[in-house]
Amino acid sequence: MAAKDNPQEDVYFRVGEAILANVPLSMVLTDPTRDDNPIIYVNSAFERLTGYTASAAVGRNCRFLQGEDRDQEEIRILADAIAARESVTVTLKNTRADGRTFRNRLMISPILDPEGELQAFLGIQTEVLDTVPAQGTAVQALDDRLDEMQHRIKNHLQMVASLVRMQSTAGEGSAGYELLSRRIDALSLLYDEFSSPPQAQAPRYDVVSAGGYVSRVASTVGALDGRRDIRVTIDVDPVYMRSEPAGELGLVASEILSNTLQHAFEGRQEGLVSVSLKQGGGDRVRLTVSDDGVGMSSDWPREGNLGARIVQGLVQKLGGDLKVTTGPGGSVITLDLDNVLDTSLEPGGTRVVSDTARGRDGGPPALESD
Repeated sequence: MAAKDNPQEDVYFRVGEAILANVPLSMVLTDPTRDDNPIIYVNSAFERLTGYTASAAVGRNCRFLQGEDRDQEEIRILADAIAARESVTVTLKNTRADGRTFRNRLMISPILDPEGELQAFLGIQTEVLDTVPAQGTAVQALDDRLDEMQHRIKNHLQMVASLVRMQSTAGEGSAGYELLSRRIDALSLLYDEFSSPPQAQAPRYDVVSAGGYVSRVASTVGALDGRRDIRVTIDVDPVYMRSEPAGELGLVASEILSNTLQHAFEGRQEGLVSVSLKQGGGDRVRLTVSDDGVGMSSDWPREGNLGARIVQGLVQKLGGDLKVTTGPGGSVITLDLDNVLDTSLEPGGTRVVSDTARGRDGGPPALESD
């Protein structure tokens, strides 16, 4: 599908292409800042579920799926939640492109930027078979599946909304939006690290290898921003984390490495950059990016461009400790943070949060609230 003329609209289209395209559940993004809250992106699972192509759906309000059956109580519940900017889960009677009806279990969530401004709605859908009663364990299993995917994706969409807000105030024009698109692409690499498709017992399956993700990010940034004689070496431990902090950590690594490749070798044709992510003692994790270049400002990222501000914000959110050591022989940037998460392998090889995992106060492992 062609990109939109408005750069900010195009960003959310890129989000869909980067993050939602291959998700096995039907996904929809809508734009409540435009009249009638039109669809701005649907993935291929939506096309398979409804029979409508993306070109037939984009630009329309989702109510077209209701066909002629618009006197449904849950439609009113859905409309009230949208008006109140609240999350809701309902079962609707919808109509496919070929006229066949189906029961659609729909979960919607608002996407807000850091100022609390509504930027988009995320809709996740799955079919409820006619043999499944309206209530009970089968529907709960569907909701668990939707909830896991919603938790994985919504927090990353909120991160994108934050980046869009920062970009809009940076005054960098179309070049800035191209950089923003690359940051979204870096975030999309996270979805290659999930060891399991979405399923029940949602919080247990929200585990990724941050080491694998940082390795992918470093390889991608090195290929895009590097020069032929600037080598990038990568050394990572698996470091299993929940998806939200892993996404934040990967974006920090991307920004640091991009800044290093851009500024550390001015006037130099050759050089070495090393990226590592290591599990330290206890729950400590250390990200290190070092180079043998000409040195950089020790005031970075306290002073710098949008990328520097992104690093500052993400480090604060991660509760990390960032240190920059620089001199004529190069620079070393370290980020230390806590990663309190115990994982185990299921018989099928899927890594999950351990049943025995507990917070430091003896309670269950906590998920950050949406």
